Amino acid sequence: MKPGVRNITAILRLLWPLLLSVTAPLADASEKSHGLSFFGDLKYPADFKHFEYVNPDAPKGGTMRQAQLGNFDTLNDFIRKGRKAAGLNDTSVSIYDRLMADADDEPASQYGWLAETVELADDYSWVAFDLRREARWHDGEPVTADDVVFTFNQRKEFGDPSTKLRFRDVAKAEKTGPSQVTFHFKNATSPKQAQVIARMHIIPEHYWRERNFNETTLEIPLGSGPYRVVEVDPGHTVTLELVKDYWGRDIPVNKGRYNVRKVVYDYYKDEHVIHEAKKVGAVDGNQEGVAKRWATEYNFPGFQQGLFIKNLIVTERPWGLNFGVAFNLRKAKFQDVRVREALATAYDFEWSNRVLYHSFYERVDSFFENSDLAHVGLPSKEELALLEPFRDQIPPRVFTDIYRPSLTKGYGYARDNLLRAAQLFREAGWVVRDNVLVNEETGEPFTIEFITVSIYLERAMMPFVNAVKRLGIDCQVRTIEVSQYINRLGTHDFGGTIVSYAQTLTPGIELRNYWGSGAATRQYSRNTAGIADPVVDQLIEKVIGARSRPQLIAATHALDRVLLWNYYLTPGYWPPGYRYGYWDKFERPETQARFRTGFFDTWWIDSAKAAKLAARMGAINSGGGKGE
Repeated sequence: MKPGVRNITAILRLLWPLLLSVTAPLADASEKSHGLSFFGDLKYPADFKHFEYVNPDAPKGGTMRQAQLGNFDTLNDFIRKGRKAAGLNDTSVSIYDRLMADADDEPASQYGWLAETVELADDYSWVAFDLRREARWHDGEPVTADDVVFTFNQRKEFGDPSTKLRFRDVAKAEKTGPSQVTFHFKNATSPKQAQVIARMHIIPEHYWRERNFNETTLEIPLGSGPYRVVEVDPGHTVTLELVKDYWGRDIPVNKGRYNVRKVVYDYYKDEHVIHEAKKVGAVDGNQEGVAKRWATEYNFPGFQQGLFIKNLIVTERPWGLNFGVAFNLRKAKFQDVRVREALATAYDFEWSNRVLYHSFYERVDSFFENSDLAHVGLPSKEELALLEPFRDQIPPRVFTDIYRPSLTKGYGYARDNLLRAAQLFREAGWVVRDNVLVNEETGEPFTIEFITVSIYLERAMMPFVNAVKRLGIDCQVRTIEVSQYINRLGTHDFGGTIVSYAQTLTPGIELRNYWGSGAATRQYSRNTAGIADPVVDQLIEKVIGARSRPQLIAATHALDRVLLWNYYLTPGYWPPGYRYGYWDKFERPETQARFRTGFFDTWWIDSAKAAKLAARMGAINSGGGKGE
């Protein structure tokens, strides 16, 4: 037996594998705990009753109608195939349970959900979860360690590319006790891999044993979570209901959450129609994604009479690279950094923000925007220690200049920027002939096809399109159906698109999927642009391997600089908060979580408000109310 086991509980756990003949002894372990934290102490003690940002006495009831754009053709949410239905694995409503739940008022802490306790090796080489004995599937069968092992094996083999990449460093999962599962890691240097596993939704082995996990299906799946699917109209509607006898209703991470009795997801083909449906009460509320609509299109009778609420909710969440422009670097013409810088220089954010977005946004200048992970000024000595070994492989400006995105006066014709862009194109071997930008050697014209899924994103791209056309580039934007869009991105069949990379305060393994070389050629990865840079790969590993907060900050700063000065993505813009529009039948907890709005898993429906609203909706929709 290896030294360092600290208590009798750990010793007994080492004996289980021998008694069950399942596995070999484990390495050194810390104490069992009710939670995991990437850094610092856990905020909530072992005997906590609920999170501070919920109302533990919130009533449960009412119906919430949500709108979804596009369609769906599968209820199997775990594989790449198909267009997944909403509500199966969402934060606010889910039919599955996770091993642990994130605390939305801590930067990087998790607390037991299916797992009652967790034990992490001192060297991070393994993590063990002890399951709650009371956990049950919706058919009454217990949730077992075998289910957890089965889930991991199935998702690692058949899951979408992002999942496979996240699980790449997990050597194996094994049952190490009647209700215990242990995951063994390769090259683990921090708790991050354990926390990735802790977020995994668990599926039932006995249900999937007679079914093909790697196929799409519209059969209603079996879960163990707070909701169950009760009705499906393929391509049109998915209805979920709160499970009355849900086993986990009163455990600390769920107390005061999941308060809406019925959730209906209606699918629409057009965003305009969604907004019109919201105005007449066919949609109860949603997050507003269009600044122009937020500023100009909410003056309808329900809003005028105070029955419809516009609410900008501010959180401390890191925004990351929000609404950036990604060019397909797999195409030869985008491989020259001067070309990428020229295109970035032509982007006139100031005009777009003033005219199109009603000055709502701020410019992104970091891949880790709105956090201390974003670079500041010139590199510190800690960053230089990481960057110096790559001095001859990265742009010299990483060491000498402070990165700032190109700025304009916002008048719609950024002449100086376009002159600079034209110069960069000439340096890269592209010249203008007969008003067309062509390759100086081959005569090939420079063309770009942008694809998007939203008419509003198409509108947002038009100022950029007009700018690069002045440079002689044939640039087109195509708005296509959601499924086709996903397929074209996944198979790398595009010239450019809009991307967003949300971040946490503890980025790690997911960065390989965002910007790592291993994901550049893999279909349906998150590395949309196709970044394949060995320096980026090594800096990502520095981020993953950070053992302290200062190390993590230095590593993300260094990575941020290399990504920015290579112009791999053109930074976009980020909002001051989340825009929500909803009919006034909801209540919210008094305490706001730091990193989430809580919409709508911590909100609840006030029955008196809902009754009053229902009584007045008929008059509003018939034109009897005041207003337009």
